[in-house]
Amino acid sequence: MANASKRRDAASTAVENALKTVVANIRFMGVDAPIRSIVITSSVPNEGKTFVATKFAEALATSGKSTLLMECDLRRRSVASRLGTHARHGMYAALMNQVRLEDAIVQTKTPRLDFLDAEPSIPNPSDLFSSKRFSSFLDMLDERYDYVVLDTPPVSAFVDAAVLSHLADATLLVVRENFTHREQLVETYAQLQKADGNVTGVIMNGCKHRHSEYYQYYYNKEAKGADARTAPQLVAARPQDAAGRDGGAHGDARPSRRHGRPTPNGETGGAHFAD
Repeated sequence: MANASKRRDAASTAVENALKTVVANIRFMGVDAPIRSIVITSSVPNEGKTFVATKFAEALATSGKSTLLMECDLRRRSVASRLGTHARHGMYAALMNQVRLEDAIVQTKTPRLDFLDAEPSIPNPSDLFSSKRFSSFLDMLDERYDYVVLDTPPVSAFVDAAVLSHLADATLLVVRENFTHREQLVETYAQLQKADGNVTGVIMNGCKHRHSEYYQYYYNKEAKGADARTAPQLVAARPQDAAGRDGGAHGDARPSRRHGRPTPNGETGGAHFAD
């Protein structure tokens, strides 16, 4: 029992350290054009995207940045249960001005991390995300928070993630090792590119390396326009829930990508966590 507890603690610490590195590199990439809104998606279901989204949002918040985690997988809502929180109102009510935004957003157990849930059975999610109203709504959230993290459906299942990737400043694609087929990943990346989504990185989930179960983090120099077969900027890690399932005010004004801001494409350094 003691050894199992030590392994869990070591794995938890490793997840936190790896995601802290992801957070640092996101900041480095946005020196000239700050990245604020970040889509977390995957190619197919059960790759761990909701777990990653939740842990990534927590890492942003614990780094001292105000962060909003937003439920945008409207057909399979699971963020609230993972956070262990409940909201009386959701995104649609706030978007349509039926309630104040402050009444829809709830605080989580993590300081500086808020959560915006979505109501069940919202009709035509892709049309909703494509609307000018939602674009303006996301702009407003960007102004209120240092970071907005959007957990979206898998790209192969619905067009929602592609639509949101176009609106957001960055997109991180979760890929579960020995689960996702190469052809699926290539097709997913191509779909996001067609939507003009800024695919900033890939998070490898459930990885086991030769020398340890810790993490690797490395970046390609060219994210936008890189060949899908070689992948854009790449992040490899082992953040996976125990069952291996899908679960997770800034002062400087900036032009929004939704209004024509060019996508960032800077070089970043990397950190290596494997022995």
